[in-house]
Amino acid sequence: MSPAHSVRILFVDDEERILRSLSMQFRRQYQVITESNPERVMARLQDEPVDIIVSDQRMPQMTGSQLLEQVQERYPNSLRILLTGYSDLDAAVEALNNGGIFRYLTKPWDQQAMADTLAQAAQIVLHRRRFAKGPVAVPAAISKPKPVRLLLIDDDPENQRLSGEICQQMGVQLQTALTLDAAVARLNEEEIDILLTDIRLGKDDLRPLLMTLAQAHPQLLSIVITPFQDTELLLKLINQAQIFRYLPKPIRRGMLERAIRTAVTRVEEARQQPAAPVMQQAEAPRAAEEQRGVSNFMGMLGRLRQRLSA
Repeated sequence: MSPAHSVRILFVDDEERILRSLSMQFRRQYQVITESNPERVMARLQDEPVDIIVSDQRMPQMTGSQLLEQVQERYPNSLRILLTGYSDLDAAVEALNNGGIFRYLTKPWDQQAMADTLAQAAQIVLHRRRFAKGPVAVPAAISKPKPVRLLLIDDDPENQRLSGEICQQMGVQLQTALTLDAAVARLNEEEIDILLTDIRLGKDDLRPLLMTLAQAHPQLLSIVITPFQDTELLLKLINQAQIFRYLPKPIRRGMLERAIRTAVTRVEEARQQPAAPVMQQAEAPRAAEEQRGVSNFMGMLGRLRQRLSA
C-alpha cells in the first residue's frame, strides 16, 4: 500500500453529488471522508483528525473561508484548500489572510490539477511525519538571537514610513529596495525572512520574482500590498507564489501591523526547528511568459540559491 494512502482528506460541500464525485476520484489513493454540513466539521475533527481539508466556499450554513479560519485556529498543521465556483475576491483574501490556505481552486475543477494539488499536499504531510519520527533536535545555544529581516520593495513614501515605524516598534531589521535590481541584490547578499512588496515597481512586474522565490526560497514569507483588485491575479499569487498575506492599498496601519507581527511569529517558530519541512510547495507557472520570467530570475538569484543549498 502506498504511504499516501495513510493521508486523510476531508471534503466539505453542501452538494452531495460533488462529494460523491470527489470521493470516487480519490478514495483509492487516500483515506477520504466527506461532510455536507460545515457546522458539523469542527465536532467531527475532534474524533476524526485529518491532514488535508478541501472546502467549498458558498454553503448555506457558513462560507468555506469562515470554516477554514476556524480549522486554522484549532488545527494549524492541517493543509487547507478552498474550492469555489465563483470569482470572489473578498472570499479569497479572507481565506488567505485568516485561513492560511494552501491552494485556491475553482469549479468545475480540472481533475488533473486537483490530483496534482492533493499529491503535493500529501507529500508535505508525509515529510512532516518522517521529521516528527526522527530524533529530537536540541537547538544550539544562541547568545543573541538574530533579528528578523524584512525587505520592502515599494517606492511609495507612505508605505515606507509605515513599514519603518512598525519594524522599529517590533525590533525588525528593515531593508528597502526602490528598484528591481536593488531588490535582487539584497536577496542575493542578505538573509531576508519576510518580503513586503507591491506587484509592480515602476514599469516592472514583480509577479515572476514572487513565483521564483516560492520555488527557490520557500521559507521566505511574502506579504503583497497592492491597489489591484483581481481575483485571477490573487489565485495565481496563492497557488504559484505561495504568498503569506495579501493587503489592499491604500494600506491601513492596523492591517499591516498584524500581517508583519504574524509573519515575525512564524519566522521565530521556524527558527526553533530549522530542519522541519516547509509547509509550502508552489504550483509551477503555466503561462509561457511566466515560465520565462521565472527562468530569468532563477539565474539572477544564483547567489541566493547557492547560499540556501550550502
